[in-house]
Amino acid sequence: MTTERDIKDTLSGSPFGSLRRRAGSAVAVAIIGLLTPTAAHADTRNPSPPAAGETVEVSLRATMTGTSGIIAVRPDGEVFATYGRGKVRQWNTATGRRAGPSLAVEDATVRSVAYSPDGKLLAVAGDGGVALWDPATGEQSGPPLTGHTGAVRSVAFSPAGPRLATAGEDGTVRLWDPTTGDLVRTLTGHAGAVRFAVFSPDGERLASIGAGDHTVRLWQTATGQPIGAGLAANPGPVYAVSFSPDGTLLATSGGGNTVQLYDAATGAPAGAPLAGTSAPVYALTFSADGELLATSSGGDNTVGLWEVATRQPVTTPLAGHTGPVRAMRFSPDGKLLATGSDDGTVRLWDAATGSLAGAPLTGHEGPVWALRFSPNGKRLITTGDDGKARLWRLAATATN
Repeated sequence: MTTERDIKDTLSGSPFGSLRRRAGSAVAVAIIGLLTPTAAHADTRNPSPPAAGETVEVSLRATMTGTSGIIAVRPDGEVFATYGRGKVRQWNTATGRRAGPSLAVEDATVRSVAYSPDGKLLAVAGDGGVALWDPATGEQSGPPLTGHTGAVRSVAFSPAGPRLATAGEDGTVRLWDPTTGDLVRTLTGHAGAVRFAVFSPDGERLASIGAGDHTVRLWQTATGQPIGAGLAANPGPVYAVSFSPDGTLLATSGGGNTVQLYDAATGAPAGAPLAGTSAPVYALTFSADGELLATSSGGDNTVGLWEVATRQPVTTPLAGHTGPVRAMRFSPDGKLLATGSDDGTVRLWDAATGSLAGAPLTGHEGPVWALRFSPNGKRLITTGDDGKARLWRLAATATN
């Protein structure tokens, strides 16, 4: 028996398509959270994070087993949560040890988890709907959020205020006030299930991906009104969307073998599609300063690095993976790019030169679906199809 699950990184707005799963196997779905350089806390016990021109010495800090691959990172970066075997468990990012109580979730099919910006709520979504939890006590906070007539595929908190977005198989996106549990408005327009929704960095806009209509839609969160017509109509699925850090651009990619940038204020294309993408692009991500955009190619298993201002590549494609790259993330300072692949490895690259910044990270027994740096750049969390979350410690090593 097989089931199909979405694979996505909801912080960056980068869903990676669908995964068919055999009964009894593990599925990695997402890394979810709000990690920004300004949220970093001092860590005097560890060396400084790597800088450009240095290689990276990586050691495995901890392995969490029995997880489904869903990971949510608390905004301060000190704690992350995993889901598996009916419980959400919280872990210390520095040590990999348990931190806080477990949440006994009744929903048998959890698809998405997210911390609120202040870290005081944890939203859990799945086939049974959406529930809000107090991660400090492990108790449910108020009654479940009801209204969707099917499974809820993703949840996302607004970074700018008390709003929670949920994307459902009933074809709607719903906005809630998480402090009261009240439904604020329902956004309609997709023809079929909505796989994913993500807020812009200022919380004023929302982008959603349709699973059936292969479109991306932009919305004004204050009014619920659409911005422009449906974007990125593709002959195949839309695999990834991402707002630029300043919120002015929205990047999309999918089965149409194109990467397109849009003006987030109007929904109009911001120039021509990026040249040279001739295969499905499974993932994309902006650097923290918005100057670089990384894209993965499903045809030759490479990664492209682009200058956003000129829409031109800054290096030759990054080659080395032997399977498609479905997870990517820049380090908070933008000097490193981490990539995770179906070949079971994670690689670290110097974002300025495109060269490898150390040996590949091995240990996952199957595809790597998602990864995330800690805010100070000293930890990397990865999750894969083997049902394991791994916590890596990064340290710089001089190259001369």
